[in-house]
Amino acid sequence: MKVLLAALLCAALPMPGLAADRPEGIAAAEALAKAAFGTDCDMNGMEDVPMAGPDDENYGHSVYRFSYKPDYNPDGDAVEAVLYQLFCGSGAYNIRHAFVLKKSDEESLKLVAFATPDLDYAYADEEMSRLKADPKVRGFRATGLLVNASFDEKTRAITSHAAWRGIGDAWDSGEWLFRNGDFILTRFEVDPTYGDPDPAAESYVVYEAGK
Repeated sequence: MKVLLAALLCAALPMPGLAADRPEGIAAAEALAKAAFGTDCDMNGMEDVPMAGPDDENYGHSVYRFSYKPDYNPDGDAVEAVLYQLFCGSGAYNIRHAFVLKKSDEESLKLVAFATPDLDYAYADEEMSRLKADPKVRGFRATGLLVNASFDEKTRAITSHAAWRGIGDAWDSGEWLFRNGDFILTRFEVDPTYGDPDPAAESYVVYEAGK
């Protein structure tokens, strides 16, 4: 009887990292991301995505809290911000994330949109192993999903690194810095050539703030 009661009690308790342990606001942030991105943010079909741990930070949700003084009111009260990093899904070698921001001076949650360059590549061969010239920036687009993303609480920068295929020979990487209430693109680098997985191989910084 004691064994049966213990089993029933364990079954009734929430598992660590599931809904009962999730921070306030995470469900609303999830709902916003799912509505915006549909199947691109299906969270691998999980009903309750756990919070990320130190050893699996990319496979769960994370919440970051900080404050800042906006430029339009530097002598006023600090704005309190909550940033939700949401696990949207994973493939063989990439993980998709969405970011939702809540600021104390705004009533509603807001999806974070990230500026990314739209690039033109002139390949020199059919294998796409070489370029005839440096990539050309044709303009910029906005995306709400980043790949293999992380947030640095010290610098308040979000970075991403997307492998174009499993061996990682072609990739792109971006950095967006939090400034005055938004995340601003500060650097974007790309290696669009296939065939050399060496991370020291030639890559192109196609955008860097101040240059």
